[in-house]
Amino acid sequence: MNQSDVRYGQAPQQLAAIQERIKHVFVLMLENRSFDHMFGCSKIPGIQIADVESSNPWVGHSSVQFSAGAPDPMSTDPGHEFLDVLYQLTRPVDQSVLPDPKHPCGLPGNGQPYPPRTNLGFVENYATTTTEGPVPDPARVPDIMKGIDTAKQAPALYTLATQFVLCDHWFSSLPGPTWPNRYFVHGASSSGLDDSPTPHQVGLWEGIGYFRYQNGSIFDQLEGKWRVYHDDSGPLLGRFPQVTSIENVHYLDTGSIEHLEEDLNDDDGYPHAYTFIEPSYGEVRGTPATYEGGSSQHPKDGLKAGDDLVRRVYQLIRQSKVWDNSLLVITNDEHGGFYDSVKPGTAIPPGDMPPDPLNQHGFDFSVLGVRVPAVIVSPWVQKGIVDHTEYDHSSVPATLQTLFNLPALTARDAAAKDLLHLIQDEARIDCPLTLP
Repeated sequence: MNQSDVRYGQAPQQLAAIQERIKHVFVLMLENRSFDHMFGCSKIPGIQIADVESSNPWVGHSSVQFSAGAPDPMSTDPGHEFLDVLYQLTRPVDQSVLPDPKHPCGLPGNGQPYPPRTNLGFVENYATTTTEGPVPDPARVPDIMKGIDTAKQAPALYTLATQFVLCDHWFSSLPGPTWPNRYFVHGASSSGLDDSPTPHQVGLWEGIGYFRYQNGSIFDQLEGKWRVYHDDSGPLLGRFPQVTSIENVHYLDTGSIEHLEEDLNDDDGYPHAYTFIEPSYGEVRGTPATYEGGSSQHPKDGLKAGDDLVRRVYQLIRQSKVWDNSLLVITNDEHGGFYDSVKPGTAIPPGDMPPDPLNQHGFDFSVLGVRVPAVIVSPWVQKGIVDHTEYDHSSVPATLQTLFNLPALTARDAAAKDLLHLIQDEARIDCPLTLP
């Protein structure tokens, strides 16, 4: 059954009106920032953020409270692999019985549930993990509990968050790293992948092979009515979009941001119903990689280039012929190890049968990942509202399926909340043409 029938079966006229208003969906997915890190010091009213009691213990030191003053860039790359996030989220409250922060506390899998979430392990994990490189200087460990000055350090995103809709309960799809979370936005599943793929797997998927879903991806469902664009600045290897690892999505199906500008202004119109936009990932070579020169907002590379990409993408769409019928989603793939105060809840497992054995930890995908920023932009959404609806990255395919009369791919997107309830009856005429 199509998701449009499931969600609007009793209100077909309402859905038909929304389908007339929104004909082009754009998604820009950046990297590795939590919601509190990006918006916890923004002073935007009405959002759920860390408060004066939000802190993490640090054995042998004073507890560390959430505060302002996050450095940009970070001195070292915070851990965000599966076992890092497991400790960050489930570090026990009882400080007298502590596991080694480098190892899991109650490893899920093999019939064991994911432990209760406490969000108490971010500091100790940052102080000890070496999954992404060396540990930080002890004086820099509290940086993991700090938020940025959003208006100054990410002015384009801040403006969009205050001019359109800011979602304060958008969670990454699993408590783990970039690759599996990005797969959820494309297929409401990671085919069992619960940690970063090996270099061999990355080389295979980006080369002669491909990453596969049992039920295909949203690109398969849209049957050619899609396009991928990517920032092609910076080091060569960092320009390759991760989405091209997926079966039936090839590098020749992608274009640069310059191509996006040309296509949006083509005299024959813009034919793509769905557009996915990737940043440049910077210098990905080396152990550890520096990620310098990218636009993904990786913690080691800083915020500015990613915010510049946000500005550019918005202004291209805003000043194009498709603006009046567009919906733009801007989010981050996962939290990158940064603290967040909201405990992730349970999730609906995708329920698909992975075609390849990718699961490393026995994780059953019954828990959401850490909360990340998400801003919804359209002339058809209200100005300056905060949406408390619980979303995860599967809300993207859920929205597309409802909008374009498609079935769900997995149990996750079948249950995910879509974004169409945000669409209003009248279009706004006060949307900014440019951003600071």
